[in-house]
Amino acid sequence: MERSTLIWGLVLIVGFPLLSVALGEAIERLQRHGNPLIHFFGNFRRWTLPPLAILLVMREILGFKESDIALRVIETLFWFAAVYTSISLLNVVLTTKKKQYFWQIHVPNLLFQFARTVIIVGIGAYVLGDVWKVDLSSVLTALGVGSLVIALALQDTLSNLVSGFLLIFESPLKLGDWIRFQELEGEVIEINWRAVRLKTQDKDIVIIPNGVLGKETIYNYTMLDPLHAERIQVAFSYNDPPNRVKGVLRSAVLSTKGIVTEPGPEIGIKAYGDFSINYEVRFYIKDFIDLETSRYEVMSRIYYVAKRNNLTMPYPVSIQYDGNVKDIQPKDHQQEILEFLRTVPYFISLEREVINTLAQNATVEYYGADEKIVEAREFDTGFYIIIDGSVLLSVTDIHNQEQEIARLSKGDFFGEMVLLRGEPSVASVTVIDDLKAIAIEPDTVFSLAQKNPKFSLEMNQFVEERRKAARLARGTKNLSNQDTPYNGKARHPLIHQLRDGSN
Repeated sequence: MERSTLIWGLVLIVGFPLLSVALGEAIERLQRHGNPLIHFFGNFRRWTLPPLAILLVMREILGFKESDIALRVIETLFWFAAVYTSISLLNVVLTTKKKQYFWQIHVPNLLFQFARTVIIVGIGAYVLGDVWKVDLSSVLTALGVGSLVIALALQDTLSNLVSGFLLIFESPLKLGDWIRFQELEGEVIEINWRAVRLKTQDKDIVIIPNGVLGKETIYNYTMLDPLHAERIQVAFSYNDPPNRVKGVLRSAVLSTKGIVTEPGPEIGIKAYGDFSINYEVRFYIKDFIDLETSRYEVMSRIYYVAKRNNLTMPYPVSIQYDGNVKDIQPKDHQQEILEFLRTVPYFISLEREVINTLAQNATVEYYGADEKIVEAREFDTGFYIIIDGSVLLSVTDIHNQEQEIARLSKGDFFGEMVLLRGEPSVASVTVIDDLKAIAIEPDTVFSLAQKNPKFSLEMNQFVEERRKAARLARGTKNLSNQDTPYNGKARHPLIHQLRDGSN
């Protein structure tokens, strides 16, 4: 007996202080690394270790008996501290969010709450039965007598609880999934013992009881494949050939940000209507949360692309006529183009006949915000003069970052590289505000520069300024090979090419 007391005395005098010091060092190291286990070790040192030491002193050294109230109180306090410490460890090891450490275990919120309940109920039953000598069998018998009444009273709650466990084990959905339930679509943000919480596209929270969810069909948009197909319908005139319409629609969809290129969009004829041919466009997105934004962007992009390609979106109209059917022609932009070209400073020196020729070979085109009209290192398709709106000129620097060169607005132009045949654009052109621009054919502008030296000199100055701005934005001091394709004629590349072309 004395030997046992001596051993326990050494453990308490030497072992517990050493354990406390070791825990302090561990806590300091974990704190430096920001490790969440610091909460467990801190709670163990602060709350569990002291009552454990007191309990051992009272039981092993002072010889308190199991029936002593003081011993029971201290032991109860110890087990309460053990519950608190165990739950702090559980909170770190089990996570309902994304894992931050390899040793963490991701579990649904329902299982997380169940594990905490098991710890509390288990230790609570031990304290009542073993420490305070409560006859739990009589308590269970009493509960058994009243179980039928409890079950009837809580049948909805129990149904939700059981359905919650079935949802977890079957795993038809998990946190972050986008699902459709009846007419509701939303992201799963929580699964608990009673209900599933969804967050809709409108940022509303919808709470669906597990019992109700378990009885209905659930559409999971992101479970096995993050790709999601979206369909929109649009109508065009019978005068527009279907294959041409399909090509225009395909280019509109592929030019929209966020649309997956593989698999690509699918366009087909849905029906032949009374006034139009109805087309269905199917495209794919990766993130379901971007569904509505992508749909709106595609619809907007289709409008601008269709307008540029002179496709007609008909609608039913009531027309009164006197028996002679006449075609209704769209508004002629030639007069508008002619009047605007006469106000452009770099066209002032041109004769009226020359401006008339330019207007006859020009069209008015419309572009929506964020559309990329010109891609750097690709060839310009026309010479553009801005009537309304604005665009951004940019290049990619040596660090693969997009750098701004300039912002152009009403009266400015871009696409000047059509004057240097065989040389691609030095910058990308992206629409900032909805753009209305005059587009002149490349051959017409090139011919104009050949016949008008003053105009060619002015264009040459613009070309050199934009080349210089592009080089500075890219972070390159010297001319690259792409900038010197004329064997030492880079000082006036436009003049030399026009002379070479005239010869």
